[in-house]
Amino acid sequence: MILQFKVHLVRVEPTTRFFMGETYATGNGILHDTYGRFHLQRWPDREWEDYKSRFVTVVQRHWSDKMVLDPNKDWYVPRTNAARNSAIIQCGLSIQLVDSAAQAHQTYRIIHPQEDTFRSFVVEADRTGVFTQHDLESHWNDRRTRIGSETHSVSFLQTTINHEFGHTLGLEHVNGTGNSDSHYGVTLSERENQMGMGGLLTARHAQPWIRRLRNHLIPQTHYDATVTFRGRVATPQLIEYWDNDWQPAPTAAS
Repeated sequence: MILQFKVHLVRVEPTTRFFMGETYATGNGILHDTYGRFHLQRWPDREWEDYKSRFVTVVQRHWSDKMVLDPNKDWYVPRTNAARNSAIIQCGLSIQLVDSAAQAHQTYRIIHPQEDTFRSFVVEADRTGVFTQHDLESHWNDRRTRIGSETHSVSFLQTTINHEFGHTLGLEHVNGTGNSDSHYGVTLSERENQMGMGGLLTARHAQPWIRRLRNHLIPQTHYDATVTFRGRVATPQLIEYWDNDWQPAPTAAS
């Protein structure tokens, strides 16, 4: 099953005017936001075209075909009228860039600020968001993180656009709705999550596909109504964190 999104990327220049609540630009080169004022820079044509192309590649590479849905019992009947079988469902994602908001499922404004402290975001209810020129690149975040009974300084590698697209898919932060530090996780397993500070996908991230599946599978019998699906990550993943306070175990005395 493939979730298909038509996305409109808006090229925000210093002269662009837009208003999104507390985030707005009046065309004077300054972006006002909850976290401060940012100086907008012009997009070079080639950089903008590269950004659009890489946007599709980066998001699809991370989210598409990484998870499958396992049924709790046999459910699929092939066209050959053979017996039911327990076919799995692949979780695919397809993004098509379109030229206008009227054609799009999601409209994202892409800014090119001089500062590197802007916090990109999406507004799920409005199907919109604001991202920067750096959001397609992976970057490190250092956070105090609980590991067992200790707290360590841990560096987490994350690509912002993949985290934000998780919100577009309907996923909340690993510890629920909110933007406090704890919502991005407290323990190592929470922090390294894609909806925390890292890039690790888990079975929970298959929920957008499970929800959509309900619109496609129409139960005909009581047996059909009792078929359920559970997400599973089906591809290898890299470990994308580093424990800065890790110490090797002491060598046993000989």
